[in-house]
Amino acid sequence: MEDNTLKEQLIQALLRFKRLSMTFPPEYHVNVGEFFVMKKLEKNNLCSESPVNVSDIHSNLHVTKPAVSQMLNSLEKKGYVSRAIDKTDRRRISVTLTAEGMKVLKAMTQYMDQTLGTTVMRFGEENTRQLISLFTLLADISEDVQAEAMAAYRKGVNPID
Repeated sequence: MEDNTLKEQLIQALLRFKRLSMTFPPEYHVNVGEFFVMKKLEKNNLCSESPVNVSDIHSNLHVTKPAVSQMLNSLEKKGYVSRAIDKTDRRRISVTLTAEGMKVLKAMTQYMDQTLGTTVMRFGEENTRQLISLFTLLADISEDVQAEAMAAYRKGVNPID
């Protein structure tokens, strides 16, 4: 079953969501990736005595190490995080939220909760649950298809043939 129109509509919808992305009021000067780094730091502060390092952030947020470093540089310039040599392992850098970072994160979290709450209210709880389920299924299938295609290429088989 070849339906190029359906494929094109799927791509357009996915691209529209990618462009949509969550944004924050400009006074915070923080993008979504930086927000999630800050949330990781906050969660660690609440749940653990041990400091967070770049590897922890990289592995938990599924972001490349260079991207994490870039976000941390940006957040440090804004005064939202601080970095120091880890006291337990001098080869590692520990990262913590500053008081200003905690203040900004609290305001951003309230903003995000409000906008997402309004979105769920307008879309409907059941529709939201179904959408989450369908997005999860689509992501699972897409990951499987891509992994199968890459495995075929590694074996020298063109999956398009």
